[in-house]
Amino acid sequence: MAPLGLPNMRVIPDGWAEAHRPVVAQTMTAMCTIKRIQEGPAPYPLPDGWSNEVIVWSGMCRLQELKRETSPLVADQPTELRQYLIALPFENGAGVPLPRLFTGERGDLVETTGRVFNLKQSMAGSLLWENDFIAYENQTQQQP
Repeated sequence: MAPLGLPNMRVIPDGWAEAHRPVVAQTMTAMCTIKRIQEGPAPYPLPDGWSNEVIVWSGMCRLQELKRETSPLVADQPTELRQYLIALPFENGAGVPLPRLFTGERGDLVETTGRVFNLKQSMAGSLLWENDFIAYENQTQQQP
């Protein structure tokens, strides 16, 4: 049986992802600030207002809760992690791509909507029109 469609015709044309990036960026409605924890010791004595966080990027993003995970009591203290999809633009309006972000145990921090999320995983695909990350929000009583 012959394949359907026209010979030598691509289903998705060249430049499709690039053409859709501005459309996807318009769906991002939350202001995000991405911070990275700096390595090395803190200065001594600590200056007023000193923080070991440095801003890596700031701009619009989209936030969506994915799944709720509730774990049992740990040391008689309830713990809860919430998992989110955080979508960031592929590039800024001037065509500059998003900087490389860290994921994992020491992943970058995303502050948006008055909350802080830790980037755990990055998602990839063959056609990219946004940068997608899985992030966790730790809602335990300790808030580490």
